Amino acid sequence: MKTKLSTTLSVTCALAALAMAGQANAAFIQGNIDFSSAFNKEVSLPAGQNFTTATGLNFEAGPNAQVDGAGGDFTPEFGGSATFFSFTFVGGATPLWVLTSGNFTFDLNPGAVVSSGLHFLNIEGTGIAHGTGFDDTAGDFFMSLQGDSTKNLRFSWSATTVVPEPSTYIAGMLLLLPFGAAALNLIRKKQAA
Repeated sequence: MKTKLSTTLSVTCALAALAMAGQANAAFIQGNIDFSSAFNKEVSLPAGQNFTTATGLNFEAGPNAQVDGAGGDFTPEFGGSATFFSFTFVGGATPLWVLTSGNFTFDLNPGAVVSSGLHFLNIEGTGIAHGTGFDDTAGDFFMSLQGDSTKNLRFSWSATTVVPEPSTYIAGMLLLLPFGAAALNLIRKKQAA
């Protein structure tokens, strides 16, 4: 019985080490990228809606956004352009945006959180960033629109996509290892009794 438990513990530790090694070697995207509307390109609300009743956003044909800021792996994209696609807050979008360079895209998961008032609309959501030469990476999306949505539906907007540092994932996995070892120790004690 002791040999079987030792083998199980060894296999479990080996699998955990392999999983962490795979995560450590993965090329996750890191950084942030900021957008604003391109000249003469507008975003609008669905017909008959204002900021407080909005259920989605409609974008003109792209490229319809410019890259105003970029850090980390997105740094070379600064000054470039992108195409945002129309989406609903409940449904998300696949993709939400695509850089004109073709290097990165972002899919917005369904269920974006919205806060709004008469002159603002804020959208927050999560999704997956895709990049040439990178592994798909979870990220956050923030968008802010300001103006008067009840008049001519012209307003300014900006958006940011943030991709967390991969060490966050590795640290989480390392925190789980002691729990696995404790569970195996408890099983061993129960079997010995």
